Order: sequence, then structure tokens, then C-alpha cells
Amino acid sequence: MNCFALKADNIGLKVCDSGRNYNSRETLVFLHGSPGQISNWKYQVKYFERKYRTIVFDQRGYGESDKPKKVCLEDYINDLDTILEKLNIDLKHVVLIGHSFGGMVAQTYAAKRNILKLVLIGSLVRFKPDIFDKIIWYMPSILWKKILFTKNFLTIRLYRDIYFSKSCPDNIFNEFMADNEKYIESLPAYVYRYLKYFADYDATDFLKRIKVPTLIVVGEEDKVTPPEYSREIAKLIPNSKLVIVKNAGHLILYEKHEELNKIIEEFIRG
Repeated sequence: MNCFALKADNIGLKVCDSGRNYNSRETLVFLHGSPGQISNWKYQVKYFERKYRTIVFDQRGYGESDKPKKVCLEDYINDLDTILEKLNIDLKHVVLIGHSFGGMVAQTYAAKRNILKLVLIGSLVRFKPDIFDKIIWYMPSILWKKILFTKNFLTIRLYRDIYFSKSCPDNIFNEFMADNEKYIESLPAYVYRYLKYFADYDATDFLKRIKVPTLIVVGEEDKVTPPEYSREIAKLIPNSKLVIVKNAGHLILYEKHEELNKIIEEFIRG
């Protein structure tokens, strides 16, 4: 992968592109969740870059991209437009793949633009803040940042319970922690408040306008975006297929990466 910085509305974005020399015309574009980063897709990039042009980037506010104090959904739509335009990628060849918050961005984009195909992993129709969201949004960061976003006994137990299935092997969870521990600790407190700007997000109307073939994948034990969210999405998007993966939680990207990659590849080829 060739990684570089690219500007979108004066915001620097880290972008990685596998290049152009492929027999297939499809271009796979991956959108991570919140507070994710490029490395969340490492198993998908390693698998797909051998066969398809593969693009992954740190969305604004995350990873090594610039971190503005405020964000809105249109920012993320415009960033994606800018990247595809500057890399001379034809929308009709784009397979857009989004996880969690990245799924929110991807499905919004697909309702507005004429892409080739859409893949939603652990996405949602409406954003439903929980008690942790409200603590982060409304209480001083000194009261929660060290407790919730550094590696400690609480976060090890909490992250495993929330993001992974009960049967997740220790090595998978430990790998995720090793990949993300320093990054999670380094993020400014205001980045964790970004989701406050999406509190009124409701995709009910525009999901119905998505006409492209859509694959919807969710882990059977996903606690962040439970399977009923994906079932609702499948009912709203006319040309869609729902796959529920057993023994998988929200971070199916790690936990069931081999199965997930095969599901996505079958959809692309189909």
C-alpha cells in the first residue's frame, strides 16, 4: 500500500492506496468506525489488495488525519468525494464498505451517489446514545478519559464484553488491544465527543433511496449495533442481502476476518 497525505477542505487525511494495476475494475473503499483507524481493516486490506484496487483512509478526526474541533455528516461525505476525485476513481466502479460509524457514512453516501455496490458491517438506522455517551458528552474529560480510554482492568473487561463475542479467543482480543492501546490513549478528549453531533441521525428515509446491490453483515452477538438494527436496514434497502455471522461481536473485522472476507468477496463477484 502506498500511503500519503491528501487535503480535503484544509483537513489533512491519511490515505493508503494499493494502486491501479488490476484486471478487475472494482475499487474497494473502506470506512472505519469511531474511534477507529486504518489498521482496523488490516485483515481486509491484506486479503483484498491482492485482487482489487483497495483504498483505506483515516477519516477526519481519527488515526493520523487532522482532528478538527467539530464535525458533521456532510464533512465525511465531502471528504470521500474529494479522495475519489483526486485519485481519479469512477464512482460506478466503487464498492463502498463501512463499519459502524463508517457504515453510517457509507449508506448516506450511497443514497446520494451512484456507486457500484455497498457493504454495511454493523451499521445502524438511528443513533441511540447510551450512558457512556452521555457521560463523555456532558461531563469534564478529567472524570472519564483516563478511566475509559487507557488500558486498565476496567477497560480490558469492558472492551472485551462490548466489542467481542463470548467465545472470542484471547489472542484475537489481545491483538486488538495491542494495535489500538496507544492510539486510544492519545486521542484528544473532544474527539470522543464527535458522536454528539450525530445524536439526531436517522437514516429511515434515505435508506429507501439506495438502489445499488447492498450486503449487510452483522455479528450475532454484536452489542453495539445488534442484529435487529441490520434487519431493519435490510427491510429498508430494496436490493439488499443480510448475513448474520455466528460467534461474532461488533469487531467482526478482527474476530471473524476470514469468514467476513469470503462473504464480501462472494458479494463482489456476484
